Amino acid sequence: MTRHTLLAFCLASGVALAADSLPMPADLDHYLKTEDLDLGKNPPKPKIEKLADGKVRIGVMTLDPAKRQIVMPGVIATWERNIEVLIASPRGRGYESLLVAPVRPFHFQVALLALGLNPGKPAEVVGSNKAPSGDPVVVYVDYEDPKTHAKKHVRVEELLFDEQTKKPMKEHFWVFVGSRLFDGRYMGDVLGDLIVTMHHPDAIMDNSLVEGTNDYIYNVNDKVCPKPGTLVTITIQAAAKPKP
Repeated sequence: MTRHTLLAFCLASGVALAADSLPMPADLDHYLKTEDLDLGKNPPKPKIEKLADGKVRIGVMTLDPAKRQIVMPGVIATWERNIEVLIASPRGRGYESLLVAPVRPFHFQVALLALGLNPGKPAEVVGSNKAPSGDPVVVYVDYEDPKTHAKKHVRVEELLFDEQTKKPMKEHFWVFVGSRLFDGRYMGDVLGDLIVTMHHPDAIMDNSLVEGTNDYIYNVNDKVCPKPGTLVTITIQAAAKPKP
């Protein structure tokens, strides 16, 4: 599926990529317009803005070094079956992702490195039966319940359903594996996803469970997850002390 077809598909299927649903930062514009063959080549350095409270802003991401967390906006992308991606960029696989965030993958990796996280060992192949390893994080999602208007703060695993256990996805750490450079291209930008549920060698962050071998394991937990198009706040919380 080409870039143009994918973007058209996402828009038509309700994956909220429009400016009135998700703010698209200026530094994302070039990435969205890049032709497929040029993706990942010479990715521009992100604009980094120091804030008065000691935090740092990269695009729409806010880094808090003291709390060791990244906070960014997102949207519930789909209720379709076969979730392979936890968080996609607008050029990623939003049609099979729980969330979409208006963040360039290269800038997301820079933000993780800025928190002191170190990349580990990614999956060797797509759907590997060996769990990847790397510095761990916990992912939280905040949103407003559409029925009660109550504020919800949940671990992201609650929004996914494990078809093997017939329960919500097991709580675990997501791991920073770090995407690779291949033939002069940063493959995180080529893949277009930030965090995956099905193991992928070009992922930036991956599911640390062995259960990441195919796209039939995880689906949306529609008893808990808000509907597609719901705006959310995503928090990436580092779970380990920074290494010297």
